[in-house]
Amino acid sequence: MSESNISGFSRSEVSPRDLKIVTVAFVGFLTLALNYGSRGAFGLFLKPLENEFGASRGTISSILSINMIVYGCVAFLTGYLNDKFGPRIVLLLGGGLAGISFLISAASSSLIQIMLSYGVMFGVATCMLSQITAVSLLMKLPRKTSSLAIGVVGSGPGIGNVLLVPIIAGIIARTEWRFAMNVIGCLLLLYIAAPLFLLKKADGKTTVNQEVFSFKETVKFLKNRNILIMFSSFFLLCISIYGVLSQEAAYATDRGFSLSQAAWALSLITGMGVVFSPVIGWISDRFTNRKRLGATLILIGVVGVLLIFAADKWIVLALGSALVGVSYGSYMPIFPSITKAVVGRKVFGRVWGFISMGGSLGAAIGCGTGGYIYDLFQNYNLLWFIIGACFLAASVSLLLVNAEGSKKSGPLFNE
Repeated sequence: MSESNISGFSRSEVSPRDLKIVTVAFVGFLTLALNYGSRGAFGLFLKPLENEFGASRGTISSILSINMIVYGCVAFLTGYLNDKFGPRIVLLLGGGLAGISFLISAASSSLIQIMLSYGVMFGVATCMLSQITAVSLLMKLPRKTSSLAIGVVGSGPGIGNVLLVPIIAGIIARTEWRFAMNVIGCLLLLYIAAPLFLLKKADGKTTVNQEVFSFKETVKFLKNRNILIMFSSFFLLCISIYGVLSQEAAYATDRGFSLSQAAWALSLITGMGVVFSPVIGWISDRFTNRKRLGATLILIGVVGVLLIFAADKWIVLALGSALVGVSYGSYMPIFPSITKAVVGRKVFGRVWGFISMGGSLGAAIGCGTGGYIYDLFQNYNLLWFIIGACFLAASVSLLLVNAEGSKKSGPLFNE
């Protein structure tokens, strides 16, 4: 038997095209795992920051709200940078800025400093390391593999939360919150090696897109009904998701659950993306009506919120978190695919950045509102009602998108 056929595999079976798909998907996966895992752990810092600085829970929650507002403000710019310079450059900038922001936060002596470092600096960085860049990276892959790759990469936030959130909770419990932030900062700085070396080998020399789009062409999508509806649906979905992510740990410990139990329940929300995102990505390539699939999965979040609200045992809290996680894990394979069908690839980065802006604004409202509701009523009852209503509205609005019609008439922009 020849060397090329050892173990039944031929060298020709591993083509440069296959290697590129795997490499690009791995970098996208790692990016979202670290980025969303780091951001998802913020709920664990609520009480430590409250105890150290003597601030209200609403004030501390506003740090994450600032983060999401900044994310929204630079989302369109991040999409433009992806279209202009390519995802590799954006990932390198985002990784460096993210690591530095956590190291500064760990050394901060006041909440104002943390608002500037975590809220503003990490707000810019987390946008650069978000699904805007990861999905833009995957849009260059062959059509028959892009949705499945998006699904695989979409499991990154789940893996990141399942692994990172409990680890950070353990570090906080055994040491203190500053050391935990230093650990996250160092991980993000080490991450820079992935886009620096792997994408260089996979994509070749980085080039700048010299094509300049007119202002009229760039903002054309603002008049498109489907894009505006998707913006609204993503906005409502993120109000719900981040309302739960930012407050569930504090809510659970208020009800008598340990911090470790709360952390594991919290990690299940995005952890469900590990299971569902790749599967939904595979299904979406074969499903003729993606908006109905997405709307159904988002609707499951309503049931999850009801279980979290009524949880008096950890298994009920975990089940509710898992169902909310189904809704969370569904958006990555669904929303970008519909966006691509509506506008094509030419300005995908900017359009997806615009839709993501809606998500970041919703996340800011969801994070901040929860803390202020608690401060006002000393409970989260109203919050769970608002979150459930937003899940329902996000599901219904997604059904109004005419994604199938756009496929028949072609994308809004030529490829």
